Amino acid sequence: MLTSNPQRLAWITMLTALVIFCLLCVSTIVFARWLIFESPTELNVTLNVGRGTVGLAEPDSDAKAIRSPAAVGTDNRLSTDNTSQGYMAFSDPYSGDILATIMLRKNSVATLSTANRPRFSLSDNAYVIRVTDASGRFEVWVSDDLKRELRLELSGPLGTAHIETGGHYLVETTTEYMTINTRLGTATLISRAGPTQHLSMSTEGTIRLGDSAILTRPGPVDLLPNWNFDQSQDWPVEWNCTHEYSPDNQSGPPGRWFFTRVDGRGAVHIERMQPQPGPGTTLCNQYLSGPDGQLDVSQYDGLRLRLTMQVHHQSLSACGVIGTECPIMLHISYDDKNGNRRSWYHGFYVEFRPNEGRTACGECLEEHEQLNKDAWYTYESGNLFTDWPEDLRPAAIEFIEFRAGGHQYDVMLSEVALIATRDDSTLAGVP
Repeated sequence: MLTSNPQRLAWITMLTALVIFCLLCVSTIVFARWLIFESPTELNVTLNVGRGTVGLAEPDSDAKAIRSPAAVGTDNRLSTDNTSQGYMAFSDPYSGDILATIMLRKNSVATLSTANRPRFSLSDNAYVIRVTDASGRFEVWVSDDLKRELRLELSGPLGTAHIETGGHYLVETTTEYMTINTRLGTATLISRAGPTQHLSMSTEGTIRLGDSAILTRPGPVDLLPNWNFDQSQDWPVEWNCTHEYSPDNQSGPPGRWFFTRVDGRGAVHIERMQPQPGPGTTLCNQYLSGPDGQLDVSQYDGLRLRLTMQVHHQSLSACGVIGTECPIMLHISYDDKNGNRRSWYHGFYVEFRPNEGRTACGECLEEHEQLNKDAWYTYESGNLFTDWPEDLRPAAIEFIEFRAGGHQYDVMLSEVALIATRDDSTLAGVP
């Protein structure tokens, strides 16, 4: 018995204590290593709504209609209707830098599954973002100036788009097909049926229900150089900007423009905020090169416009008394197939006071659009060759112009693009 052998009892007690001490040391070291190098902490995820309201539902809860910025948590589900648009902005909780955004276009749903980073900067682990149960049309933007790797996955019924490089990606996912267009950057498309396909820049990959292969083809063509203002930090490459004085206000103060980076992306910032400045317009345009000073677009089967913008302030209601003083207006000068010179206008505004200001202009084919303040919104036209009246369809483009008009205005644009396709098959990010 141990009580009759105190020496043996002492040895057993000492060895047991040593084993427990060693286990505690090992556990402490393992836990400390996990805590420092492996433990995650959540990214800040904010829902911003560019137009209308976006549904935001916590687990086991009904959706709330969101218009102002709101925090998005793990397993929250987002949804848009046929007029709304919003995006999740993922930022580093320590630096505050925007890492990526995922925009939900109209009639889209998705669930945020994961959004984290290492708890401590000593770790080399990547930022991880996973969005699941996606259905609809999405735009993914990833910063090209990150201090650590980022792994972003967007999963739908047929597969997953896997992104690890900075760039701009258009994704469309349904129960019948999933398509990703790598406008900038590279991605990997992974089918639930097994195949995996790496996609280089300006490539489109498609998974179709019942098809074992992933189809690839060249992506759409961006006809405007420097469409995302990334080349304009020191000088506005390709873009010419000026202030246009109103005939009724020749001595009014000019607006100013400067090219900058906002949320990690290139942008042009236009503002005119002096007190009581009177009417005026600040504009930037790009003339398209060609043998006759125009660009022949009749060789293409599809032609679409894209504009990504924010409106921070406007003093007028809607677009002024005749509908031409929008804080942002897009203008195209072109020739139709009969050689007639034509102009097309489409405007955007955030403020509207009843019985004050018009929401369309005399030459506009459609109503201007009301947006939400201080949030990115992407406008996409339909196919100009099929959606416009036949006698108004473009054959050659002279210039594309964006204008900020009214009295006081403060706006930003991060994309002005003219996108052409050789055929009009389904494209990610195209209505």
